[in-house]
This record gives sequence, C-alpha cells and structure tokens, in this order.
Amino acid sequence: MKVAEYVKKRACDIILKDLNFSDPGKYLLRFNYKNSPKELKFHLQVHDEISVKTGEELHFDSLLINAERVERNSSGECKKVWTIDDKVLHDQVIVRERNLTISNFTVTDTGTYRVLDSEGETLITVSVSGERRSVDEQKYLS
Repeated sequence: MKVAEYVKKRACDIILKDLNFSDPGKYLLRFNYKNSPKELKFHLQVHDEISVKTGEELHFDSLLINAERVERNSSGECKKVWTIDDKVLHDQVIVRERNLTISNFTVTDTGTYRVLDSEGETLITVSVSGERRSVDEQKYLS
C-alpha cells in the first residue's frame, strides 16, 4: 500500500493506492494541527466482486492474515464458512497457508463473503456470483 498526501487549505486528503487483501485492518494516523499532535483512528475495508464458474475453485488468496472468521450471506441468511478455531467446517473448504479455497463451486456457494477480525469488524467483503459452464465446456470436461 502506498500513501500519497495532498494538502489543501485547511484540509488534508490521504489517498491509499495499490491496496491488496492483506491491507485491511485498523490504522492510526498521527499528525500535527496548529503545533498540537493529533491522532485519528480508522478502519480500512476492501470490497471486491468476482464470478466463478460452477465446478471450479473459489480462491481467497491472502484473505486470512488478520481474520478470525469468514461468513457468507445469501438470501439474508448468514452462514459460517471458516473460523480460526474450527479450521474447516466442511470438506469443500480448504485452508492452506492462510489462503481459503472452496472446491467444486456450486450455485449455492454464491453470496457475499465477509472476512472478520477478532472484534467482529469487517476486513474484506467479496460478492461472489456463479456462472454455469457452457455446453462446450461440459462436453470437454466429460
């Protein structure tokens, strides 16, 4: 992550560039205002959207660096996908080196995935939609 600073009259914008999935979390910004030190705490979240074809793997690379759990919300129902204590909740979920993979993706795996920290704060939100394989792809795989 790169931080670029642009100062305006009585205002300061901080622009974060080149964010990746390992950057979310809590940050503390220290600055001087009228020769008086100040601190500003903020929580950084990352949002993404991806599409996965049925039967393929859904990879959440480097998602779990500060994560305590991953949950999926589909049709208003929240389901636990992974927790740091339970490790894996079903055979489809594989966790290796803090990367989470859902194998053999199905339409029922679509939804909004949230990666949460130890305080229940959202670090990453990924909206996942599913695509059916084309007839040609299904023939090729058979």
